[in-house]
Amino acid sequence: MKPIQENERFTLSKIISDDLKEYILKNKLTTGDRLPSERELSTKMEVSRVIIREALRSLEATGIITIRQGEGAFVNTDDPQLIFQHLFHFWKINNDKTGELLELRLLLEKAAIEQISQQPNPEQIEQLEKLVRKMKLTDDPVEFQQYDAAFHTGLMEATQNSLFIQLADTIVHYFAELPAIHFTQEEKSVTVNEHNMILQAIKKGHSDQAIAVLEAHLQRPKK
Repeated sequence: MKPIQENERFTLSKIISDDLKEYILKNKLTTGDRLPSERELSTKMEVSRVIIREALRSLEATGIITIRQGEGAFVNTDDPQLIFQHLFHFWKINNDKTGELLELRLLLEKAAIEQISQQPNPEQIEQLEKLVRKMKLTDDPVEFQQYDAAFHTGLMEATQNSLFIQLADTIVHYFAELPAIHFTQEEKSVTVNEHNMILQAIKKGHSDQAIAVLEAHLQRPKK
């Protein structure tokens, strides 16, 4: 890590954050590995401990490290969910991202359907069918939306790809936290029927058919 010049002080914490990321990569640090102390970093970088502290807090906010009071800063590379949670809060603040997130969600669910249609797992399909039955039976709009979110998350979980699941779950969770939609009985029946059609197509290995229904389902205007 190179010393920072005084004329760069206006971006010091950002520069230090980037250098620390590089330090973690170069030294192949993994979860639980401890970074040098604030004092050591301050000496090596030739900046104040205040700047070091700001840089560490920035890394902690993105989930790259965990700061333990009285112990120091520790690398956190095994839990990307922390980073996804950071994204989740960013998306909630920036409401104009909803359209782009819907597009991303559609891409992820289409990819999941393509994969699980190749070799459908009967147990996973059964769990999804149970959720559809619960959707059909409930009259509570909040419960209905929860079961709907669980169904779409279940499609992702069927891929058994942990990173894929965590990212997709964060996106589905974003939509699940939007105000509950009050479906008419007809809209409710259409939604349940679309879910059933998706599952039936997956069971038969017809991914194109399942994806076509999914696209119509997610892009259908919700009142």
